Amino acid sequence: MIVVILAGGYATRLLPLTRNAAKPLLHIRGRPIIDYIFDKLDGLTGIDKVVISTNRRFEHHFEEWLAHKPRGNVAIWAEESREEGEKFGAIRALGELVDEMEGEDYLVIAGDNFFTSDLGDLVAYYHERNSAVIATYDVKDVNVVKSCSMAEVDPDGQIVRFVEKPKNPESTMIGTCIYLFPRNSMRRIHEYLSEGNNPDSPGNFIHWLCEKEPVYGYALQGRWWDVGTPRSYSEAKRAWQGT
Repeated sequence: MIVVILAGGYATRLLPLTRNAAKPLLHIRGRPIIDYIFDKLDGLTGIDKVVISTNRRFEHHFEEWLAHKPRGNVAIWAEESREEGEKFGAIRALGELVDEMEGEDYLVIAGDNFFTSDLGDLVAYYHERNSAVIATYDVKDVNVVKSCSMAEVDPDGQIVRFVEKPKNPESTMIGTCIYLFPRNSMRRIHEYLSEGNNPDSPGNFIHWLCEKEPVYGYALQGRWWDVGTPRSYSEAKRAWQGT
């Protein structure tokens, strides 16, 4: 399995906190968010390589982080961008990575995901289904869903509807940016991009993929936050301080 941590964005909604710091390196309870992701990865077996996908502006920040926490199977891959207007977009970056790093399975995690659930059950569910799987989460608030991806699943767990930033959400279940792809599904990124689709928002690719092949949802246990705004960052810090 190859793990890809998406960290190529410039987090403009979190300025000025992210002017000189990559979002996954912001701290919660004295540790960078990316540390908590690696805590979850440490509980998994079968990981061949972990790739941190970032950009030239923040590349050295991750190199410094890694120098203090040496790991032999971790690599940093930086796209050729230094500001928001130059960025590749998460899907385009994944497309380039899949050509360079061939694997049987790919676990993709956005570097701003902060969650308490272990990943072992998610991986087991993925192997049972032998299909693409995304982690879902019930945010219990339709207003929150408007800025996320709404997911509807059937009784067998297959996603039957996936809408990016719906204007009128009919469900409070969302798709988080935690995905497991078999190699063939991952390589469909090239097909997606060749059709001129959005190269940045991962939810758009999931919507497209659901129309091409079975994609399943796995409900995360525990708590989850998308640390993308000052409000969500504050909520995560406040909740974690109380644990």
